[in-house]
Amino acid sequence: MQIIQELFRNKNKRNSSMDCEPLKSVLEWSPDKKDTLLYYLPLDVKTKVINLDFEENNLYVQDRIFCIKRNTLELEHRGTILFIDGGKIGVKITSVKTITIDPNKYYIFVKCKKTISKQREFMKQLLEQL
Repeated sequence: MQIIQELFRNKNKRNSSMDCEPLKSVLEWSPDKKDTLLYYLPLDVKTKVINLDFEENNLYVQDRIFCIKRNTLELEHRGTILFIDGGKIGVKITSVKTITIDPNKYYIFVKCKKTISKQREFMKQLLEQL
């Protein structure tokens, strides 16, 4: 029992130290955050998100998003936003799998289609009037 507790404590220590964001200071000074981020991303991830829009704040329901983990720069999730509630985002990954993510732990890229961009503009205008 004591060994299991010790392993659990060590695991928590490792996870808390892994919450660093290596590109934070670089992105703070960068005039074009998307280009800077693309420069540092691995090639396989870069090819998947190069034509998408980098968003930090403006996310809407039904947006198709790609979530890149801030500390590892790996593409961790991709799906459609189902809800935004209390700083958390519900993302539909497959027809049977939905997850909740903390947007502060990810770089989020949004895929804009022409039909969805019209809906996106509508949602923006609607939110501005509320």
